[in-house]
Amino acid sequence: MTMSFRRLMSAMRAARDALPIADNLLKSLLSVVVIFCIAVSSPPSASAKPFAFSFPAGWSLAGLVGGAGARSDEPDRRDPAGVKPYTGRRVGNDTLRMIYYHDQTVAVVELGPEKLLLNCELIETYDEDDTNRLLKQLSRINRPLEVTFSQMIKLMGQCQQVEGVETKHKGRGRNSVPGGVRRTLSQEPGSAGEAGAGAGAGAARARLDAGGAHAGLLGGSPLTLLQGIIPGTKWCGTGDIATNYHDLGADRRLDRCCRTHDLCPTKVRAFSQRYNLTNNSLYSKSHCTCDDMLFECLKSTNTSASHLMGHIYFNLVQVPCLVDLPAGRKFRDAKQGF
Repeated sequence: MTMSFRRLMSAMRAARDALPIADNLLKSLLSVVVIFCIAVSSPPSASAKPFAFSFPAGWSLAGLVGGAGARSDEPDRRDPAGVKPYTGRRVGNDTLRMIYYHDQTVAVVELGPEKLLLNCELIETYDEDDTNRLLKQLSRINRPLEVTFSQMIKLMGQCQQVEGVETKHKGRGRNSVPGGVRRTLSQEPGSAGEAGAGAGAGAARARLDAGGAHAGLLGGSPLTLLQGIIPGTKWCGTGDIATNYHDLGADRRLDRCCRTHDLCPTKVRAFSQRYNLTNNSLYSKSHCTCDDMLFECLKSTNTSASHLMGHIYFNLVQVPCLVDLPAGRKFRDAKQGF
């Protein structure tokens, strides 16, 4: 006998409210329990919407880590900086690469003719020393430019729309540009125009939609449940299991939402201090702007898995976020009503 998702969520919310506020560990474990319960209690033929379940014949552990033809000119890996090292993958050898950074995020962007955004690689850093080491390694590519928080957020939003080296390149010539985003750059991403449309952007959106449309709610390996990751993704859950920025799960569009959120430039990591704030929870607490981006991205993705992720993060666990105030940054209650 199975319990409907709505009743399950209601029961878990009631359990959450009964917990002491300081008991963040148990609240974190609840999210894993929710995913697991859904996985084992929902029949493949369930037709409830928007939480329709479909289990593929085979589980895939492999992520889409880029495709054939992706070039690599990796920097010195003897002492790699960043949470995940820079891969050096690029669309072509005749493109321009620019390097931008703010706080805990460094962005390497690849530009084509007329400053068409072809590829991005965002790198998370641990602290200022780690950022400086990474920028020193990347300085042989181009001179790093510091940007504001809002400029970095805008750039990250544009990068989320670009497939870059993550496309499979099947049947494409070397000079084709899959999923590029038109932008006008002077020196900073703050001068960038809105993401261009056209046939290329439309095709990119179709590929993104297809990435998660056929995977079902749990279209990846069930083993990821043990790591607190939603199956079919590598970035959605308690941490991530991706090897690098380009490593996405089968549900690529949903994974892009979570990846962008994980790489938020302003955050306080779990069990750490930053900005005169202490985070004693199992989750990183990101800037509220990043949480708002995740909220909207999950809503626009509008799949069973994205609804699950939104309910867990915003309605069940309710991870607080950082807000900027005249007196400094402080934690604010999570946005609700997903």
